[in-house]
Formats: sequence, C-alpha cells, structure tokens
Amino acid sequence: MLLLLSHWLGRTHLGVYIRDSSYAFPAIEIVHLLFLAVFGGAILLVDLRFLNLGFKTQSVSAVARELLPVTVGGVIGMFLSGLLMYAGGTMRYYHNPAFQAKMAFFVIALIVHFALQVGVARGLPEREGTGRLLKAGAVASLLLWFSVGFAGRVIGYV
Repeated sequence: MLLLLSHWLGRTHLGVYIRDSSYAFPAIEIVHLLFLAVFGGAILLVDLRFLNLGFKTQSVSAVARELLPVTVGGVIGMFLSGLLMYAGGTMRYYHNPAFQAKMAFFVIALIVHFALQVGVARGLPEREGTGRLLKAGAVASLLLWFSVGFAGRVIGYV
C-alpha cells in the first residue's frame, strides 16, 4: 500500500517538479529545518522542565500547556515540508534504511512526547512516583528525538 502511494506521489505534478527543479528541494529543506528548530526548541524546553532543569519558577503543567501550540505547529510544519521532500524522491527514500529508521523513531517519539506533554498540560493528578515517571519519559523523549535527527542526517549517506 505504501509502495503504491509512494509511486503515485512521485508521479504527481508536484513530485516531478520538486525532483526536476534545482531550487525546490533546497527551499523546502530550509523550511523543514526552520520548523525543526522551532519544534526541537519546544521539545527541549518541555523535556528540560520535566527533568527540573529549566523554568523552575513555572509549574510543569504551565510550561507543557504554553508550549503545546508551538510543538503541534512545529510538528505539522515539519510533517508537511517533509512530505514535500519525500515527494521529490519517493523511491530513493522508500528503499533507504536510514529513512525507514527515522520514520519509525519519529512515530514512537511523537507518541511518547505528546502523551507526556498533553497529559501534563491537562494537569494529570500528582501521584507518588509521577515525578520519576515524568523524568524517565523526558529522557526517553530526548533519546528518541536524537535518534530521529541522527537517522535523518544519515539518510544522505546510505
């Protein structure tokens, strides 16, 4: 199914334009990296607060709640620009093991991070052990996002 979708996307006018243009892919990549900076910064700030390493004067739930629109906007922008980048080289990415690893880490990282951030933003009740669980989740989130970035960087070399 994904293979058929990839073939179709690569053959659309947009996919062909991005693949054949000298400027489209680099321009899209710049936008992707800008959204990555916004998203990555928000993730880092939230996880650092979860680890009690920043924003100590604000509650954990306030930081999670206030940065939620930034993280959501950043991930949407990254997803859309990433989809455009994928459209310009569907088969190259589809068969690339580093890209496959990046997408797997991306999905897991999204689930872990947003489960934590949304839960904390909604003010999950404090229970014994919640702080340790939150810190473990923040460490897992940071490791997963680092893995996404590392796999993304390796795509061009595989």
